[in-house]
Amino acid sequence: MPTFRALSYGDKRRVRRCLVRGEAPRDQQTAAAAIELAERYQREGRVYMTLMRWLPGAMVVVFGFVAIPAAIHGDKGMAIVYALIVLVSVWHLTSNPATRPKKMAQSLEAARRRISSGD
Repeated sequence: MPTFRALSYGDKRRVRRCLVRGEAPRDQQTAAAAIELAERYQREGRVYMTLMRWLPGAMVVVFGFVAIPAAIHGDKGMAIVYALIVLVSVWHLTSNPATRPKKMAQSLEAARRRISSGD
């Protein structure tokens, strides 16, 4: 992962966004980093990928249902905590490439094509 780690923070975000969307990055360096990152995610175990994919969704549902009664009964502190947990879980679902393995595979193939074509 030396190519991915050598990128700036903004480039790392762009690479992750490309993996989430199923696209190839625009230049050679970020395409190589996307290949490294996607291969690292694919090497993770099946249990890890399942947890990264389904646990945040379950947390959104469970803590969403718990936050509503807390807010109705006037427990503002717990309602805010539960709402923050829901917010972070939604962010995780939208920004983590492990939550969309098919899109990540599409991005991996597109990045490999970009590297091999030399664009």
